Amino acid sequence: MGRFYPCTRTVTEKMTLYSLCRVSVFPLLIGLLYYSGAYVGVHFAALESGIVVLWPPNAVLLAALLSRPPRYWWPLLVAVLCAEVLADVPVFTVTQALLFGAINITECLLAASLIRYFLNREMDWYEPKDLSVFLFTVFFIASPVAALGGASVYYFLLTNDTSFLTFWRLWWIGDATGLIILTPFLHMLFSARFRRQSANGRWPQRLELAVAWIVSLMACFLVFAGNLHSEDYLALTPIVVVVAPVWVAIRFGPLAGSCLATAVALYVAFTTAAGAGPFIRESESHSALLTQEFTVLFTVMVLYIAAFVHQNRRKSNELREALSEVRQLNQALEERVRLRTEELYEANQRLQSLALTDELTGIANRRKMKLLGEDEVKRSERSQRAFSVILLDIDYFKGVNDQYGHAVGDRCLQEFVRAIASSLRSVDRFGRWGGEEFMVIVPDSDHVDLAHLCEKLLGCVRGVAVPIDDHHITLTASVGVAEWDGASFDKLVSEADDALYTAKAQGRDRAELKRRGLLPTGGGTLV
Repeated sequence: MGRFYPCTRTVTEKMTLYSLCRVSVFPLLIGLLYYSGAYVGVHFAALESGIVVLWPPNAVLLAALLSRPPRYWWPLLVAVLCAEVLADVPVFTVTQALLFGAINITECLLAASLIRYFLNREMDWYEPKDLSVFLFTVFFIASPVAALGGASVYYFLLTNDTSFLTFWRLWWIGDATGLIILTPFLHMLFSARFRRQSANGRWPQRLELAVAWIVSLMACFLVFAGNLHSEDYLALTPIVVVVAPVWVAIRFGPLAGSCLATAVALYVAFTTAAGAGPFIRESESHSALLTQEFTVLFTVMVLYIAAFVHQNRRKSNELREALSEVRQLNQALEERVRLRTEELYEANQRLQSLALTDELTGIANRRKMKLLGEDEVKRSERSQRAFSVILLDIDYFKGVNDQYGHAVGDRCLQEFVRAIASSLRSVDRFGRWGGEEFMVIVPDSDHVDLAHLCEKLLGCVRGVAVPIDDHHITLTASVGVAEWDGASFDKLVSEADDALYTAKAQGRDRAELKRRGLLPTGGGTLV
């Protein structure tokens, strides 16, 4: 049987091993890409005179430096220096190769350090500000400074047949062109964050992207390799290759846009270096300058369009999210206001009810009865239908309070209210007018037998028996009735009050009715 060796590595050891692999493999990859870029630049991007349209390897190093923290830079620099020496030794001496490597490394270190200093964070190609900082640093600072060193090596150590200024200009523009065209794509390719943001396309989007690539490469072939250019439409034909990359940048973002733009720019540079395309002139320096100008402006335009479109989309999404939050907050606020309004309404209703309800008996109080009476007057004025007011006063109630106390008196009032309320119609209004005096408003009293109603009320009062100790307290009441004849409610109450006192004066436990025009002068009496 074979032996089994259990895995004894801890999580920390595995993480350490992974970090070591990443630190060692990535610099090796950068060294290989740097060497490949130098090979491509010399053999495919250089004109017959040796003028390089663009220099790719520096973009590899700068993209790597921007994608890694500074503490991980030294392995990259060592790998690049070795790749530079290997690429230059067949043509230059080791000393010259080391000088060229030092100049290129210094250029990339200067650019990466300044970009990090200006931004104070990681490079983000989705931000137009970051793109502007990159272009300014690369084109106006790092490349011109490095060109001074490169021109010095060529002029003082190799040949002085060409002026120092010419060497400086060729190095500057060639390096800047390669950095501007290749660095954005390589940096996004090296950064996992940009890869994740561009890896969520569905099949229709992938098909659209494939069609854009096919159209773009066909346009490049027709314009730069098909020899279709002429003096008549030279200004128009190169613009054809711009359409597809711009569309991809708008639809798919900076990574997809820069990838296609890089492919188009390399195609333009390679065909021009091969002696084809609309940028070929009698002077090779003029041809190189036209190609560099077109590829740089074209790439910058694609990158800016992608950045601004993404920024607008991001701001639109943020605005939609903010509006959604505001809408939700408004809904929550409206709901809280609605609930609060309902609570206030219910509280006001309770307060109004308390203000218009007698606390002891639960029926309408004097204020409520006055409002009801005034409303009834208005209704009767419109309908010309009479209504009546009945005042009831409990006989000898003060004696009950004096003999048994107010608690027993309150019980008597409550029993009295229950007895009267049970004998009234639903349209009748019953309330406490004050103390032991109560009021009944009888609508449409011309259809009511008031004498019978009063007798019924008196009988209900006589039936009240409030238990106290070993006996019961019985009650009687005096009743005064007045019927509306067009006067005010206060006048009607005053007449009912007069009738009530007449009933009391005639022996209590009786009703006195005043019907103007229906009874003899002085009213009528019901015993």
